[in-house]
Amino acid sequence: MGAGLFFCALLSAFSPVESKQGGEFFLLVHFRKYSHHNPFQKGVPFQKRVPAIRLDERTALALLKPGDIPLFAEMHPDESAGRKAYFENVDPETGLGILTLPNDMSRSKKRIPFSHLEPHRNSKICSSFFPTIEWASLENSRALLPLSRISRKEGTEPVRKFLISHGFVCGFTDGSWNAGADLLRRFYFNRGTSPSPFPHPGFIADTSLTPAEENYYFPKGSVGVVVSEVLPGVGPMHNLFPGDAILSVNGIPVSSKDKQSLYDLILRRHGVPVNSGENVHLSLYRDGRRRELSYHLRPYDEDSFLIPERTGKSAPRYLISGGLLFTELTQSYLKEFGEKYKSSAERKLVYLAESFSRKLHPEKKRIVLLSRTFPDEKNRAYQEFQDLILESVNDKIVDSIDGLKEILTTSKDDFYVFRFAGNKIVVFTKDEAKDLDNRIKSLYSLDTLDNVN
Repeated sequence: MGAGLFFCALLSAFSPVESKQGGEFFLLVHFRKYSHHNPFQKGVPFQKRVPAIRLDERTALALLKPGDIPLFAEMHPDESAGRKAYFENVDPETGLGILTLPNDMSRSKKRIPFSHLEPHRNSKICSSFFPTIEWASLENSRALLPLSRISRKEGTEPVRKFLISHGFVCGFTDGSWNAGADLLRRFYFNRGTSPSPFPHPGFIADTSLTPAEENYYFPKGSVGVVVSEVLPGVGPMHNLFPGDAILSVNGIPVSSKDKQSLYDLILRRHGVPVNSGENVHLSLYRDGRRRELSYHLRPYDEDSFLIPERTGKSAPRYLISGGLLFTELTQSYLKEFGEKYKSSAERKLVYLAESFSRKLHPEKKRIVLLSRTFPDEKNRAYQEFQDLILESVNDKIVDSIDGLKEILTTSKDDFYVFRFAGNKIVVFTKDEAKDLDNRIKSLYSLDTLDNVN
């Protein structure tokens, strides 16, 4: 099939029916808001209206806020049926969500037309939305995308919506950045193969070097970009290091000190953005020697971070033992102390979150906290213990909530000895811990004492 025929077929697949308004409609999306300080609670349900477009008979694409994890959506909440649509895939970094629409769409009085995605950002129809393009991140996101910055009046709230011109969907905006329809198309076509098709280089580059630093990092006459940080679980940890000078990408020399040029070389091939899973080859200069490195591009995620920003795609992790509530340290946990959390939260935790949020630890996957103690006569001596870092149980290092549960369930000792940073210790017999947990579970009407699978 020629390029022109393929292009026409692609348009017809997206737009059997043309709409003057581009086909945008609103869904009522249901969420649960979880408390990081009280992760044992089921979560407070809430709903909000979210813009969406219909791409084919059974598929819609919705614009969520990055980090939002939806439950389901109602198509026409004002009708008695309140038909549900379910999310097939959600990218927490871009806020894009694919929904499967109900079978009985034709029963609704409100017909939702198919949307026509304009394939070219620079077409006359869409070019006004994209005066300049740069690699940047949407609000509340870390994914690197080709975006166009827009001016926003001071004090106005950013609004996520689709960009529509002459009945065509040109892309979407978050109120600060405009993103092209090519991103919507990539997400739609890759929904069955990857949670997110949008890769991240896996590292952060430093472009503010002095002439002396450039002479130190680069061989004479070379130009490139220096790595300042490698992201665990995203970039090639243990192969790429801060201070590495990148000289070429896939055999193409880095011709500028600007990291935008470097991102172009990594995240595009022949002018077309690449998807997650693509291989990239870097030529480096390290310690006076040239080195070669290859790795596969991945989307940004925080699963491997010692202290992540968010908890991922599920409720905050927790475990209760002896009436002690354990959870994992995240930036979200600290922010629940309020806007001034840096002064109101435990200073050591704030320091750790600022210094080690994107780092690996040789012994720990996550930092486990004793958030607080449920009051009971049998643990009265420990009721003032709060926001303490758990180091070990029965002299076994605790590396995560999962690791804590494994230690407690496999221990053959008669006692549980919890050791915390600051030389604080909590001791229970197994029977005491079991009795305490049964009372706490009954008193607080808990379905379970942990959410570890």
